[in-house]
Amino acid sequence: MHYELVKKIDINRSESRLAWSIIIEKSNWKPTKRHIFDLCFSYNKKMNWPPEEEVKADPFIPPPQGEPRRRFRDNDENQNRPRFPRNQDGKSHVIRPSLAGGLLTFKQFMEMQHEHIPPHEAQQIYDEYKSKYERKHLEIFFSEHNNEHWFIEKYDPIFSQKWQEERHLDAKVSHTAFIELTKHNGFSGLRLKIQDKPVEKISGPPYYGFDPNSMTLFLKNIPVNISRWDVLNVVKTSPGFVSLSMSEPLKTQGFSRFAWVLYDTEDHCNESLELLTGRVVTPDFKLSPVKSQSVSRKELRLQAPQHPNSIELDWKQSSRLISFIDREKGIMENQLLISEEMFATLSEEEKEMQLDLQLLYLRRVHAYCYYCQEEYEDERMLAAKCGPAHIRTNYDESAARPIEFDQKIEERILKKNPVKKYDKDNDPELQKMIMEFENKNTTEEEEKKVRCNLCKKLFRSSEFVKKHLKTKHLEDYQLVVKERIKAITLENYLADPDKLQNQIQFAGERYRGRGRGERSDRGEHRERSDAGDREMNFPRKRPAPDEPYEDLDDPTKHHKGKRNVVDYSDI
Repeated sequence: MHYELVKKIDINRSESRLAWSIIIEKSNWKPTKRHIFDLCFSYNKKMNWPPEEEVKADPFIPPPQGEPRRRFRDNDENQNRPRFPRNQDGKSHVIRPSLAGGLLTFKQFMEMQHEHIPPHEAQQIYDEYKSKYERKHLEIFFSEHNNEHWFIEKYDPIFSQKWQEERHLDAKVSHTAFIELTKHNGFSGLRLKIQDKPVEKISGPPYYGFDPNSMTLFLKNIPVNISRWDVLNVVKTSPGFVSLSMSEPLKTQGFSRFAWVLYDTEDHCNESLELLTGRVVTPDFKLSPVKSQSVSRKELRLQAPQHPNSIELDWKQSSRLISFIDREKGIMENQLLISEEMFATLSEEEKEMQLDLQLLYLRRVHAYCYYCQEEYEDERMLAAKCGPAHIRTNYDESAARPIEFDQKIEERILKKNPVKKYDKDNDPELQKMIMEFENKNTTEEEEKKVRCNLCKKLFRSSEFVKKHLKTKHLEDYQLVVKERIKAITLENYLADPDKLQNQIQFAGERYRGRGRGERSDRGEHRERSDAGDREMNFPRKRPAPDEPYEDLDDPTKHHKGKRNVVDYSDI
């Protein structure tokens, strides 16, 4: 066997070194890597190395460039060295975390950096990362739910406009009914102030609050593929129908919704219960109404003690709110409101009566609670959140009026909520997208010869091609419109301050699942019951320190009444 030493350069390392390569001249023997290593090691011991000068002059080894690298820095260099190294653009070298996984805290973000970053720059970069992370997860929620009807009704520019117009129409009907009741003393004895004796019927005098169980049918678990109008088209045919109210989507129940159907009398409510039971809304959904019987009844909401002068201030502010919201919903005249001169001629009791009428009007017509300063879609939702009535307590001469109270009223007046009418023809972004679609599918081959790229048909001018695309290729044309509608829906969702979203999980947090065999935080063993989703915690049994160990499988011992021992000797 003949060995030859060949010098090479290892380019995978910063410093060059000598590598051994063995050329085997024997015929059929193919050594393994281990054989080569052993041969190199043994040959290296017997080899007499050339002098160091000759090794440096070897053509295989490049000559050193410049001075050799020092292993330390002078004190002057350390002092002049910048504390925060920066790139050529003037910014520090920052490791930006991935948007996948959990959200990093600021501390975790700083720990992953290899170089120092100025505090103000680090905070700015972290805020940018956090906003991008939140935006991405909002877009994920949007992609998961943008085809569900509760989402479409709330954020789609066309369907949300339809629902808003219906709410304004309902407000006009409620306004007319309220004025008629006022003229015929329908609210006699009204007094939104705490009473000495308990009130038996909340919907009657003196509070005229909202009773959720009165003349109401309850519809449970309306799926996400059922719209408000699907249910309305069925229930509005029942006798004595007044209104339909639907809840917000419930995250704990797959974003399904509840609904309540209000009737004018109890007899009509009972009759409609039989008529609507089993009625088909869609092929895969039928109605199963029940009489509304809410066990957990909301208590009356009590306002904090006020100064006696607050009556006049509240009357003025409520008058402004009524005038503004009325005009917003198309109600131009309101006979309930009176002038300041007329209000000044009223007695103290009459002033309170006038104020209470206006506060009740805000609740019943506009679903707005004056003292809570909260606004909902209808009075039922307002009663569920704010209580069936919000009343005053006793007056206090030393009570001060909060500044934030009047500020919130000004914010509501300045916040305009008109019907957002969406017109496709006046949307410049949509027109731009349609123009790009038309240009993409139009080719002018010769004079008076223009071809449609979708069906290859020839026309005399591009105008005929545009009409052809809108009529004969309507599906492709509608895809452009749907893309624009989807973009507007996303904008409306992101702009909603009260939007639903997935809970953001921070990096490093343990996921508390409910799978079989998981361990809880208290060291208990979690199991699922076969009957449902309830969790049963079984603490592990640990033997007492003084209890002797006993092998129950030992056949030499007889365990009377403990366990039957199986003999496997015949196997």
